[in-house]
Amino acid sequence: MTFESLCKIVAGKSLHTPAVNAYEKIETKPHLIKRGDLFVGSDQEMIKQAIENGAYGILHEGDAIMIDKEVAWIQVASIDEALIKLLRFSLLKSDLHFFYLPHSSYDILRQILQKGDVIFLKSDVKEDFHKILKAQNKSLFIGDNQNFLKSIYPAFTTYHDSDESLIKCTYQALFLSAFTYQEVHYENIKLPSLFLPALNKALHFAQAFDLDFDIEKLTFTDTFQPLFISNRLTIRSFGDSEHVFIVTHDNKAMHAILDYIQKIAKWANILLFLPSGETITRDVSTHHYRQLAEVNDIEVDKFNFILILANYNELTNILQNNKKEQNISLF
Repeated sequence: MTFESLCKIVAGKSLHTPAVNAYEKIETKPHLIKRGDLFVGSDQEMIKQAIENGAYGILHEGDAIMIDKEVAWIQVASIDEALIKLLRFSLLKSDLHFFYLPHSSYDILRQILQKGDVIFLKSDVKEDFHKILKAQNKSLFIGDNQNFLKSIYPAFTTYHDSDESLIKCTYQALFLSAFTYQEVHYENIKLPSLFLPALNKALHFAQAFDLDFDIEKLTFTDTFQPLFISNRLTIRSFGDSEHVFIVTHDNKAMHAILDYIQKIAKWANILLFLPSGETITRDVSTHHYRQLAEVNDIEVDKFNFILILANYNELTNILQNNKKEQNISLF
């Protein structure tokens, strides 16, 4: 593509007249740049590396130091918006298919499908850009963010399954469920029955597009992740403690998760551990935290379940550090 065409598509401003007038392909990572490519990014060190690797053009936002006037320098108001415009332009002539699924069904499908059957979008244009550009015709893309899908491909499809239930629940506990699907019985699946409707939608989608899947791969969703915890706030094996952190990143799901816990475990003492400013109108003990490390202040032995609104990886890092510190203190 010529740099003149690029400027028209992304509403960019050419900062000078370069020695070259076109580029081969686009890269957002400087170490992948080859001679003739366009580098997209604003970090000065990355720009320098990209030029050293042979970039013919730099697309950046804000000011940049023009360290080589032989290459093209294209300034845009927003790199993300520029990439979205490039995607929309490229998709005009493509034969790709984009679908929206609610997050729980999206996450379940991501776990059980065989690799390569579909492409799961992260709803981050820098992460998804090359997935889309390099995809083969007829590829299926699934996203869980309607606004993102609308921005890159307004004609995306919201998947609606039938009312038919493909699974029959035969047992439900707080963390495990059992059910039948196509006359096969699945036991002790790490999926609370709260999410069986989401599994049903995922299975409908897989059937509709003749996708290969394995239900046995399923292990919770990132909307509901249990961590069994010792009294010293270290992580234990699944089922190896009477105290459990139930972690979710989704504040919209908090009410449903709390209702589910109270329904299945009516006897339980429950604590809500929420960021400052988050509220749930329930008569349940609640701690609002400013920093997630305040989790170390919880008196774990007073509660059976602590429902936490937080990033799972950040929380596990804190708890793993507790274990390391306790091991060091033994010597």
